[in-house]
Amino acid sequence: MTAEPGVSEELHGLLARAPQIGGALAATVDGFVLAEALGPARPAQTGRPAQAAQTAQRPAAEPLAALTAAALGLAFRMNEATGRGAFRELLIHGELGYVATYAAGPSAVLTLLADDRANVGRLHLEGRRTAGRIGEALAASRYSPPPPPTTPPAPVGGWGEAGGARTPPEDEPRRPPLERRRRNPPSPM
Repeated sequence: MTAEPGVSEELHGLLARAPQIGGALAATVDGFVLAEALGPARPAQTGRPAQAAQTAQRPAAEPLAALTAAALGLAFRMNEATGRGAFRELLIHGELGYVATYAAGPSAVLTLLADDRANVGRLHLEGRRTAGRIGEALAASRYSPPPPPTTPPAPVGGWGEAGGARTPPEDEPRRPPLERRRRNPPSPM
């Protein structure tokens, strides 16, 4: 795995700023690892031996990225079904800590692992800021969607003018790209 330039530095900077965050992973929305800083395993301070054994293992980056992509898919569907707009973040609170996932642009996500004593407000603040910077870094790299072509592609056969593809009349408006729309617009108050 080769880390995307700038993303790995953002993850390590995040861990230095917020010591309660034990690990960070940047991945594509498809579940491929871009960069990771999962850190060493930390023993649990719960006093329960079974839980200490659970936290003694460091999560592997690839399975965590795949699980993040699966959870992201469920979060998208939940937002769509409830009319809550575009995905922004997902927070899971377990007995031993938090897993927080933030949108980092249109093609990536940031997943953070924090212990149970973490300040959730600080977790969100640092996670949102870092996800924004990662999204900006990826927008300037190969993971951003390609810009729209400035000239139409050349015809490649078929029917129409000179054996080329059908071209719409100049007065016909172009359709905007598909995008998700809110089903229930907010009511004026």
